[in-house]
Amino acid sequence: MLGPQNFFGVRCAKRRGFMCFLAGMSTQHPTMPEQRGVVRAENGPTCIVMRPSADDPNKTKFTWLLSIDLTGWIPKTIINKVLSQTQVDFAKHLRQRMASNIDSMEIVPAY
Repeated sequence: MLGPQNFFGVRCAKRRGFMCFLAGMSTQHPTMPEQRGVVRAENGPTCIVMRPSADDPNKTKFTWLLSIDLTGWIPKTIINKVLSQTQVDFAKHLRQRMASNIDSMEIVPAY
């Protein structure tokens, strides 16, 4: 139902104190032209911000702003529903991964 797609973008990761910022956006570059038969999806700007919860220092507030255009023929209402479910699934799997690794995690101070 969905044909081949690709993304080409730039990403940036920064840490300020206990906060972590991940940002990205689609871009164009002459060495990465669009490929025949593949739809170039547009990403961005997108951003994830992670910071300690003000209510519980053992929890992290996770904010994810997602802006994506799959540039195909599927209606945006369907794409938006699927993408929001994808975000929920990602958060669920991230929680599971973090919970399973909590004993082996090392706290690294931010400078």
